[in-house]
Amino acid sequence: MSGEAAVLPYGESAVYVDLGVENAPDRAARTHAAAAALREVFPGSDVVVGGGVVVVANVAWSDEVVQAIAAATSGAARAHVPGRTHVVPVVYDGPDLEAVAAALGVSKEAVMRLHAAREVTVELVGFLPGFGYCGPIDPRLVLPRRASPRPRVPAGSVGIAGSFTGIYPFDSPGGWNLLGRAHGVALFDPSRDPPMLLAPGDRLRFEPVAAGEVGPARKEVVPKEPSTRALVIEAAPACATVQDGGRAGQLARGLPPSGPLDPETHAAANEAVGNTPDAAAIEVPLGALLVRARGDVWISVDGAAPVHLADGDSFRVEEGPRAVRYLAARGGMDVPPALGARATLLVARLGGANGRALRRRDIVPVGDSDRATAQPSRPSAPPADDAMATIAIDEGPHRSRFPADALDVLLASTFTVSRLGDRVGQRLEGASIPRDRPDLALPIPMLRGAVQVTTDGTPIVLGPDHPTTGGYPVLAVVRRASLGALARLRPGKTLRFVRGA
Repeated sequence: MSGEAAVLPYGESAVYVDLGVENAPDRAARTHAAAAALREVFPGSDVVVGGGVVVVANVAWSDEVVQAIAAATSGAARAHVPGRTHVVPVVYDGPDLEAVAAALGVSKEAVMRLHAAREVTVELVGFLPGFGYCGPIDPRLVLPRRASPRPRVPAGSVGIAGSFTGIYPFDSPGGWNLLGRAHGVALFDPSRDPPMLLAPGDRLRFEPVAAGEVGPARKEVVPKEPSTRALVIEAAPACATVQDGGRAGQLARGLPPSGPLDPETHAAANEAVGNTPDAAAIEVPLGALLVRARGDVWISVDGAAPVHLADGDSFRVEEGPRAVRYLAARGGMDVPPALGARATLLVARLGGANGRALRRRDIVPVGDSDRATAQPSRPSAPPADDAMATIAIDEGPHRSRFPADALDVLLASTFTVSRLGDRVGQRLEGASIPRDRPDLALPIPMLRGAVQVTTDGTPIVLGPDHPTTGGYPVLAVVRRASLGALARLRPGKTLRFVRGA
């Protein structure tokens, strides 16, 4: 592989490798060859592919690591990645079709023809589980992402951004220009092996179809009612979920880690009832939770002293000054594991209670008490965050994609937590971070805590259900020790960023 890779730190425990092949005609082959070489050098790491970029997660930046990466990428041999061909029916009636046509100076019918006429190749899989970055599209269709992403893009939406096209596998936020909607394809199915339909090297053809055609509906699996101990949900806020320690090491498969928004308080609640810190518990954001015990259950909220519930007893987790609280039970929440964890990934409908938020009449099984590793205790829960929070950050890998003063503006400004936040990411309101170029850059791997800046200058801090790749540049990365403090801030609370020590 010709050229020298640029190796940069990416937060506290990842390394960003820019291979310098953004405009190479064989970019995909060279990037995958480099990733294969790095997997051999760092066998215990999660090696994630972007467009001409590879991120090695679970490795801290050091001179020795830089030298090992340079040696591996310079000697990587290019390899052809064989793939399958998929034909995808598309109704071209997307909300951005007219705007795209106007920007290009052509008719909507011409946009449809240009998009459907070219067979595209899956260069990488990321952003969402099952989302394939496919290209190159016809050069006449190349446009930047939207200045501000939509809070919700419907599942099946077909969009374009830069030189790529793709299909959204689930309802999710997204900043691509939407041309239409696909039918009859299940891009992600956890019961399938592998769960992702698309793989690097696969080819796609888009087939225009008339409106009104629909694909098969997804059926929810109704769990059998447990006969042992459980918590019955009698009332729950909109996004209460079951979360364990998460799915580490699966970013390369397009799966974010999930797990708790506030790792410290989640661990404190578990340890208070004798569980391991990463046992499954109920995460309660912005609201109250009411449960009723089935059988004898020991519980803790946020690490407070354990409470014993006899069969039929009710317990209410009150809404408090923090944005998120945790209810743990001795033995852990015994929902079925899904792809290596019990954590709920809402966007993929995976884990927890059929992959969705908890609701009234749900029955959450509680594991056997002998699963607990210790006697109940009362560890110190994180303190309440009453004053303005200070969130420690490290410089991100994309400083060069911003004006020179962008990081200074981020550090000098006070931000307010927006109501437009969830487990995917937290938007911040306040100063606009300077940007000086359109978002035509290739997608790159994302990590929890990455501070993306949208085209309009809005910072978004990625959460545990973050997209595994994205196109907005990363100016900074929140340190692990500050993730909980950020998660505990309710909408309207203020914060400042400081450099990590």
